[in-house]
Amino acid sequence: MVATGSKQRNKKSNESGLMAWVKGLFNKPVGSPHMMSFEIDELTKKFKINEEAKRLGKMGLPAFHAKDLTSVETELLRHLNVLREQILINAENEIAAIDRQFTDKEHEFQRFLTQSLNVEFERKARQIMDTQGAWLKKLASNAIANIKELEIFREENNLKRQANYPEKSQAFLRYTLLLVLIIIEGSLNATFFSEGVSTGLIGGFIYAASLALINISGCFFIGKIGVRWINHNKAYGKIIGGISLLVAGLFLGGMALSIAHIREAMAVGVDNPTQAAWNMMQSGLWSFKDLTSWFLIMLTLGFGIAAVVDGVYVDDIYPGYGSIFRRTESAKEEFESEFEEIRYELEELKQEKLDFIDQQLNSCNELLFSVQNLLETKKSVLKKYQDKLNDSEVVLFATIRKFRFENEIVREDGLIPAYFNTMPSLNPITLPKMEQARESALIGKLNDLIRNHEKTISRQREEVYQIFEKFVTQLNHLRYY
Repeated sequence: MVATGSKQRNKKSNESGLMAWVKGLFNKPVGSPHMMSFEIDELTKKFKINEEAKRLGKMGLPAFHAKDLTSVETELLRHLNVLREQILINAENEIAAIDRQFTDKEHEFQRFLTQSLNVEFERKARQIMDTQGAWLKKLASNAIANIKELEIFREENNLKRQANYPEKSQAFLRYTLLLVLIIIEGSLNATFFSEGVSTGLIGGFIYAASLALINISGCFFIGKIGVRWINHNKAYGKIIGGISLLVAGLFLGGMALSIAHIREAMAVGVDNPTQAAWNMMQSGLWSFKDLTSWFLIMLTLGFGIAAVVDGVYVDDIYPGYGSIFRRTESAKEEFESEFEEIRYELEELKQEKLDFIDQQLNSCNELLFSVQNLLETKKSVLKKYQDKLNDSEVVLFATIRKFRFENEIVREDGLIPAYFNTMPSLNPITLPKMEQARESALIGKLNDLIRNHEKTISRQREEVYQIFEKFVTQLNHLRYY
């Protein structure tokens, strides 16, 4: 009877343990590995070790002949096994992360070795010369062609001086002067024309400014394009200049007389002043009714002559000399600009290499220090998780012993289950092995590099200067002079 009751109670206990195990599959602990607790008191409280031991003990459970663990022991064992599996996963993840960092350090070391080679400096310098040297050759050929053209022009025209022409800012002022002349002439003539227009002074200014624009612009371009040919070395040039000067005089005289007659026609209030002025010029070219018309003629002549002079001196007075001289100077400046840019890039590359050589020792030491730190970190990670695995075994033994001790105390039958004399085992967990061959090899290479750099730093700098001078010499050979 007693045996049958014990058997039924043990069956209920096992069924309860099975349900707890199934329930535990869906409630696995979640958390960082450093949050995993292996404190005996915490686990005792979490699984109610003392309470379950007393409850089962009062019921005479587990039975004397029981061979299976109770539900609370099974749940504790399962919990610790889950934690141990999580320890393995976290250890593998952290070691993998450390290995990835180390792989990055290996790549950094390889890049460092590449930068350490003077061959790399020479390759970059040659790349600059190859990519920009061809364009520099083309600019040099263009500059030479323009220089020869200028020399031929000087020889043919017996010119030994430099071209004399205003700079860009001065040329801008010259063209601005035209606008100023137009405004001034229009303003001065406005009062004369205001008497013949219904809009008064404003209308007079607009009319006068329009005529001033025609007068000054025409005189300026005749002076710029034609009159300066009077300075030409050849006879045909002087003839062109003389004809242009005559044209300028005729144009200016015609404009002065036309403006004066238009003003007189407007003063008498005719409907078509320009037609009336044309008729007046045909009947009496020099016939004017008042002195004001002669003032207009003098103003028009004065501003027109100023525009002709401005047109002549807006460029070199020898026709064509200013344009060919500027074209040559532009070609030379373009070459010099590209030449200096290439030299600057070579200088910058040289200084970058010298700075790298000077900083190489510190960079090597920093890389060495970081690799050594990674190695120590890997060791500490493995030790940390191995300690946790060891702690889990100690906790299992201590907690199980506490459960069984409490159970034995409260049992009234005095029978101790036979399986109490054996301890359950945790699932075996093997952490990743401590591999450090790659780390040790890299540390050795870095130490060798540091020792070699300390011995050869002066020679490395000297080689950089020699390579730089070689490419500067090649660059100088591309000059057009």
